[in-house]
Parts: sequence; structure tokens; C-alpha cells
Amino acid sequence: MKSYPVSFVPVVLAAMLAWCAGPATAISQTVRLHGGVTLSKLIADQQAALESQTGVKLQVVGNGSGRGLADLAAGQAEVAIIAGSLKGVADAVNKEKPGSVDITGMKETPVNSVKLLLVVHPANGVKSLTEAQARDVFAGKVTNWKEVGGADVPIKIVLPFVGDGARVTVQEDILKGADFAKDAIVRNSSKDIPPVITQLAGSISFLSTKNAEGLTTVLCDKELMMPNSLVTKGEPAGDVKKVVDAVKGAIK
Repeated sequence: MKSYPVSFVPVVLAAMLAWCAGPATAISQTVRLHGGVTLSKLIADQQAALESQTGVKLQVVGNGSGRGLADLAAGQAEVAIIAGSLKGVADAVNKEKPGSVDITGMKETPVNSVKLLLVVHPANGVKSLTEAQARDVFAGKVTNWKEVGGADVPIKIVLPFVGDGARVTVQEDILKGADFAKDAIVRNSSKDIPPVITQLAGSISFLSTKNAEGLTTVLCDKELMMPNSLVTKGEPAGDVKKVVDAVKGAIK
């Protein structure tokens, strides 16, 4: 029986194990992206192409900007998908649950901006609102549509949850930081708003152009643009950087 040097055995063993394991997978690890619904949809639509480009598996969860930021802070995501300003989202989350998010050292990478539209129940009878009128409506100072030229119908404000990017944007740009009306109806997600708007007389809310499809909208002399960004703990590196760079290049 032929004998082999002792040093030869580990080499052969390693080769056999590699052969048994088969070819190495192209996906090196999973990067979790949690947050804003609008940008999450755009990323999910191109997920296969992004994974092929980066060699990284993506887990995309559209759970809202505030929740995405909280997941990043808690180590439950590598990337937060943020709609609205980072500070505004963090402030909203911390107001609801003090001390839950610290954005010190976080890196924000802008991706794109989307337009927000004011959506209403079709029977409200209003075609347009000035910025001042919209501010008074959302603040609860105007409580009936007839006060702004519409039907004699009580106004019902419908809002996404605290920390939602569209809500943060409207609060900053229309309300100038003031609070929404206390009797506003709050839904758990922007996706839950369209059914309420179509069924509840007197209702008004705001949604991205894509999410507002099929709904009645009113014009406003204040253009509402909601920024979308990816947020990481510090400068993105390794596979996370690959993903951030790929998303920034792919989403317009």
C-alpha cells in the first residue's frame, strides 16, 4: 500500500470538502433594509437586479420611516429607509417613545425625492387649498369644508402613524412644526389611508403620487416634496456600502 507524507493529507481533505460543498454561492450575506413604504416598494421592484449586481441578499421591509430608524438603532437592520428629514423622523419617534433613537454618528445618503399630494373624499367640494388654508385644516382651526369654499361637511383629518415620512414632511413644511389636530384619525400605515379617504365623507390626508393613484386630489400652492434617503450607523462599508451605492444608482 502506497504511503503519503503527513502534510499531504490536510490538502487532500480540504479539497474533498470543497468539492462536496459545491460551488460557492454568489450571495455573501443578507443586508436588512427597513423603513419608508414608498422607497421600499421601489427597492423591492428592483431587488433581483440589485442582488445580482452586489452579490448581497436583501431583506426589504416597508414598515415606515420611524420604525425603520428604530430598527437600525436597535441593531435589527443595517440600513434604515427614511422618508422625510432624518431629524424630523427621529424627533417624532423620540416624542412618542423618549430616548429610543440617537442619530449621533448616523450617515444619511440621499436617494431621491417624491411629490406629496393632498387627497380628499370626492364629496368635499374643494378643488384647491392655499398653504395657509391647508395649515388651518390640518391644525384643526378650520373644521368644516364650507369655511374654505367647499360643502357643508365636517373635516376629518386622516394621518399615518407617528414617524411616517409623509407626516413628518407635512408637519415641517405646512404646519411649520406645529401639531396636527388632536382629533385626527390615525392609521397604522400609509397603505391603510386610501380606503378611509374613499369611504369617509369629509376626509383629507396626504400621500405620495404613486400611493394617491385613483384618489381625488386637491391642488395646493405649496409644492410638497418628500426626500428619501438611506441611513446607516456611520459611513457604510463592505456589503452595506455595495447595497447603498447600488440603490442610489438604481432609484431615480
